[in-house]
Amino acid sequence: MQRMFKLKATLLGLMLVISSPSVAGASHVLPLSSAAPFELAPGLKNNRKSNNNLVVTSAQQAIQIAKRSYSGKVLKVQSSNVNGHPGYRVKLLTNDGVIFYVSVDATNGSVRRN
Repeated sequence: MQRMFKLKATLLGLMLVISSPSVAGASHVLPLSSAAPFELAPGLKNNRKSNNNLVVTSAQQAIQIAKRSYSGKVLKVQSSNVNGHPGYRVKLLTNDGVIFYVSVDATNGSVRRN
């Protein structure tokens, strides 16, 4: 039951984002306070443990970095290993309906489309 509700809420959020008119010249960077239609992977916390060696310290930062490099709506973000380093995997949806993933390396902030 909860799974069905979560799916409906996610789809509704996507429909609202896709149907909203875009503003010319609008920034592609999501504000940190944005209630975006993406969801964090189960058990993933927004703020990771403080590590002085990491450039990207949260899922929100990973989203902003990914959106600076690639346009699209964020569907999901999850922590993962990127080239043996801590990082994030961001799932994006283009205006054409294509879904793709972007890897963000937390140690140096590099972005790579998978």
